[in-house]
Amino acid sequence: MIRKSVLALLLLGVGLLLAGCGSGSPGASEAMAPEAAVGETKQDPTTISGPQIIRTAYVDIRVVDVAEATANLIAATAASSGAIDSQSVNSDGTSTYANIVIRVPSATLDAFVTDLSQLGTVISVSINAQDVTTQVVDLDARIQVLQTSIDRLKVIQEQAASVADLVAVESELASRQGELDSLTAQRTYLGQQVAMSTLTVSISPITELTSSTAPGFLAGLQNGWSAFLALIAFLITSAGFLVPFIIIGAIIVIPVITIAIKRKK
Repeated sequence: MIRKSVLALLLLGVGLLLAGCGSGSPGASEAMAPEAAVGETKQDPTTISGPQIIRTAYVDIRVVDVAEATANLIAATAASSGAIDSQSVNSDGTSTYANIVIRVPSATLDAFVTDLSQLGTVISVSINAQDVTTQVVDLDARIQVLQTSIDRLKVIQEQAASVADLVAVESELASRQGELDSLTAQRTYLGQQVAMSTLTVSISPITELTSSTAPGFLAGLQNGWSAFLALIAFLITSAGFLVPFIIIGAIIVIPVITIAIKRKK
């Protein structure tokens, strides 16, 4: 009977601890036993050592050969210990365009973006930074508390004296383990985002950049010649349009003029 009472008290204590951890309220530490509170204040060996920053970048670049530039970009990514997240190549029938999303180590992002100028003409660069230090610290703390709680539940599980107690402990243990797995996955994802920056590179043919006629004497001469040809074409078209009317008018007007001249005589 005493053993069951002790087991019930242990379960109650763990329940209060876990409820405090889930709510994140200031009273959570008060619900823990003094020994537990001391244990929770120990520094986690995985504690972060600096700001946790997620950096993303976008680069728009014009190149002579889109296929060649794409291949060079993929090679440069591999050489930088990066990876290709996605790659798409589209064509409008006359030009080819590529959009590539890559991941590179955050420490080398700036240098990698600078080196992209070797592929062609960089039109625009955008780099964004998001500080997730608070989220990482919060996740680390919650993971540590949950892990400690799970360890205690496993001890209680070994001491269960009845099937009912064992089922209750296993149910609580499964619930907390699921929550721990979810938090661990979130922490892992944030760690990956911090360690590897996401870079989106849009590659377009350089013909778009030089499609307009270059200024200068040659450009003026070319425009004047084009206008002259257009005028000749207009005159020829107009003449072709007026010829039928001139012929019909001549057929009608010439006899009338001839008759009028004869009457005057």
